[in-house]
Amino acid sequence: MQKVAVEQCSCPPGYIGTSCEDCAPGYERSGHGPYLGTCVPIQQRAPQCTGPGVSSPYPGHDGRCQCKTYAQGANCDQCPANSFHMSPSNPQGCIPCFCSGVTQVCQSSSYRRQSVEINYPRGDRDQLSLTTSDIRQPYQPPTPAYVSGRAIEFVNFNEANGQVLYWKLPAKFLGNKVTAYGGTMRYTFRFSGEGRSNQDPDVIIRGNDISLQYTHREPFNPDRENTVELAFFEDKWQRVDGQQGTREHLLMALADLDDILIKATYMDECSQSSLISVSLEFAEPHGTGLSAYEVEQCQCPPGYIGTSCEDCAPGYSRSGGGLYLGLCERCECHGHASQCDKEYGFCVDCQHNTEGDQCERGAADCYLDAQGQVACRNCPAGLSGRLCDE
Repeated sequence: MQKVAVEQCSCPPGYIGTSCEDCAPGYERSGHGPYLGTCVPIQQRAPQCTGPGVSSPYPGHDGRCQCKTYAQGANCDQCPANSFHMSPSNPQGCIPCFCSGVTQVCQSSSYRRQSVEINYPRGDRDQLSLTTSDIRQPYQPPTPAYVSGRAIEFVNFNEANGQVLYWKLPAKFLGNKVTAYGGTMRYTFRFSGEGRSNQDPDVIIRGNDISLQYTHREPFNPDRENTVELAFFEDKWQRVDGQQGTREHLLMALADLDDILIKATYMDECSQSSLISVSLEFAEPHGTGLSAYEVEQCQCPPGYIGTSCEDCAPGYSRSGGGLYLGLCERCECHGHASQCDKEYGFCVDCQHNTEGDQCERGAADCYLDAQGQVACRNCPAGLSGRLCDE
């Protein structure tokens, strides 16, 4: 039998095999170079996908860049339809339009950030209160907190009977704060006490029958100032059942905030708690801060207003149907009023001597005839005409 000669090469670093035909562990084929291609260290391979919406700097098996959920294009640098504001820090790439479910056309707003802050010298101490997180029967201690130096302070924790207390922020932090999306709430506090730290949420927000909560991951330190910076993105918030909050939930809550609660009780035996400062960023047309690119500006259909179409336009009121916040439907005032209550639909300031929730009946000595027109009788002295207005 004739022997077959097989070469045994002395391979340079990065190659293995009798003919150096394979890449050594830690190396991979680059696709360039003679014959089979050059073997290069994996960690030194130059990124080929550099767009802000890529999920990996390297192409997939098909040679294409791998895009995040809301990113598209050869280099993952474009927002798909019905989304806006590409950002490398966004795990989804772009932000999907919410628009209260009444349209899917939106873009980044031209608004700029502004902030609302606690100011004790101007009287905010009178509007801050302590309460529990119980929605139906919140408990408030009989002894109020007091301002000490530059903070508001509470020491009578024995009155709480073991319940966890929260600072309830004043009205200027509440209402429509839908443009707080993408902004930051910062607060600084101090506490003292003994025992174990409780596991209750650190911040609770409520609005439109939605409750979301934030729990800080790292423990706080007693007897020193602690500062929290909390971004209004959905991945920072959880529902009360522990599920991850969604963009829809967060925007619906922000559209009509009823409560913002900041924890005051941090330990089993808390002896003192003080809230030193609180600020909340939102956005408005004439703000002076950074551009609020994360705030959507929707192209609202007739009957809707607001950056997210979250409010009914004048002459419209909320109905119970539709997605999310409900539909806005034109008010029925029989042509005798141009305004109505946005939430309940009753007409405001009925004209032409009419009255009623829908301006449906005549006022005083007036009535509606068969054609729905107002006619008056017994006009006051000096007046005449169908409406006693001549």
